[in-house]
Amino acid sequence: MKHIHRAAVAAGAVLLLAGCSSAPTAGVAGLGGGPGSIKIQAGADEIPALQQVAETYTADTGVEVEFVQREINAQAISNFISQSPTGQAPDIIVSPHDNLGQLAANGVVAPVEMGERAQEFTENARDAVVYNGVSYGVPYAIENVALLRNNELTTEDPATFDELRTIGHRLMEERGIEYPFTVSQSPEAGDPYHLYALQTSFGAEVFERTEEGEYTSNLTMGGEDGQDFARYLQDLGATGDLQTSMTPDIAKESFLNGQSPFHMGGPWELTDVEAAGMDVSVLPVPPAGDEQARPFVGVQAFFVNANAPNPVAAQDFAANYLTRPESQTAMYESTGRPPASQIAVERMEGDPLRSSYAEIAETGLPMPAIPEMGAVWSFWGTTENAIVDGRGDPVELWDRMIDNIEGQI
Repeated sequence: MKHIHRAAVAAGAVLLLAGCSSAPTAGVAGLGGGPGSIKIQAGADEIPALQQVAETYTADTGVEVEFVQREINAQAISNFISQSPTGQAPDIIVSPHDNLGQLAANGVVAPVEMGERAQEFTENARDAVVYNGVSYGVPYAIENVALLRNNELTTEDPATFDELRTIGHRLMEERGIEYPFTVSQSPEAGDPYHLYALQTSFGAEVFERTEEGEYTSNLTMGGEDGQDFARYLQDLGATGDLQTSMTPDIAKESFLNGQSPFHMGGPWELTDVEAAGMDVSVLPVPPAGDEQARPFVGVQAFFVNANAPNPVAAQDFAANYLTRPESQTAMYESTGRPPASQIAVERMEGDPLRSSYAEIAETGLPMPAIPEMGAVWSFWGTTENAIVDGRGDPVELWDRMIDNIEGQI
């Protein structure tokens, strides 16, 4: 069990390193038999900031940092899982946190102890990289759905989603715009991710959470809460307010062209919004039910290979360099994603839109990283589409979906 041995060595080493995380660690990385080098796999947006961090790290330790540019996707994760035991995978990989369950279950990521710096990160960011009680990564960015408001069409702040719909319909009559709101959907697969804030406002969270905030495999979006949300979806579809034909491109372009006063989207939309010169505000998604609307929160994180060729150096770089507020700020400036470090969030001067996203993320719920989540998406999205399109009784469709998911789990 080679990966267990290396993970234990690396985790033990980082416990020593994390205690002095604010000081240079020159020579420490050489404990593995000479400084050598580490290899990091990251996307084009992340590498410029990582190069800045690497310059400091190499100057402190003598360890060279190499980069493999590759955007993360299902194939990249599959390759990492298969290549890690053979020593062919990079020492550190960048990935959304919802891949953690798959990575940990295959034994290819090592625990990472952030030490005192862990408290500098938002609670959701810390929770997102924990699996079975073990912290496995260093978060660097948070993403979630919020409500973008076109201030040229309205400056009203709806308290409920029905109030939002009323405002939208009034503006359709007064201004001749096309939609009361826009939100990304998929004609084939639905889009439960973008609608999750509405679902949680009915109390229908997807999985049960422990007191520590970890997800269990118990599905909790059935019962009356889920059925109430299904009925609301039916109403959204019957009125034409929600359309399964509204692809991501249609939703975004309609908002950019002034055909919708509100758009439910993430911070990844801001580059296009800013390029269009729009006057917008970022608001929480208002609830459709009686509870707070809590969107999914996705966390981008660095994970250390359990079979890293240079495990001590990889742990040193992750725990003592990537956790620094200046490193987190550099990642934000390079990627445009709101940072996971609360200190870095507080330093986001002159960026009220992304600051608002970061604030709203604190009320969200981390995307489940448990393997059971793989059984949910397909049934969930296609069922929501069927309800919105009016292809059956919403309660019957929702209950059948729950039975199918539980059968898969």
